[in-house]
Amino acid sequence: MAQEGKAVSKDDFLEGLLKGLREDSIVVLDEFTDYQKSGAQFFEKVEVAHEFLDLLTFKIKESKSKMNKEQLAQFSLAFLRQTIKTYGYNPKFVATQTKALITYHQNQKNLDKAIEVCEFLILQGITDDDAKGFHVRLDELYRLKRKIEEKGGDVSGINFPTVDEEEDDDDSED
Repeated sequence: MAQEGKAVSKDDFLEGLLKGLREDSIVVLDEFTDYQKSGAQFFEKVEVAHEFLDLLTFKIKESKSKMNKEQLAQFSLAFLRQTIKTYGYNPKFVATQTKALITYHQNQKNLDKAIEVCEFLILQGITDDDAKGFHVRLDELYRLKRKIEEKGGDVSGINFPTVDEEEDDDDSED
């Protein structure tokens, strides 16, 4: 990489972030944040944000990753919250990234976090075009949470459906 401060190209920077993620280096979050605060051109920041969020989503889904997925998920949601208005993301992009977060939180049996992500999407007016709206998913999460609370907080024996399950592939109307 170039030694002249800002002379590092966006592509080289992204390659460095990818390498860091492959090596399970949490430092990439700080590097990305520093870049977003830098004097880089606005559209380059947006492009880097798109690429990096995609990489983070993959890392959150990756079972072999040794990175703290909770930290990655929180970072991703916080960054989207901070930049959704100014960066003008395509709603489908946001839906794709956040569905991975919902799935992660459901797999961790953390319904409060999954609910938080659904509420964020609804407040932004982002819809899920796969099979059902996020408001439907939110309702399902609240019902599941109520069911768990009725069992005294015991999550054993409760089936936690995920966003990416086969039900999403069943678009046929009965």
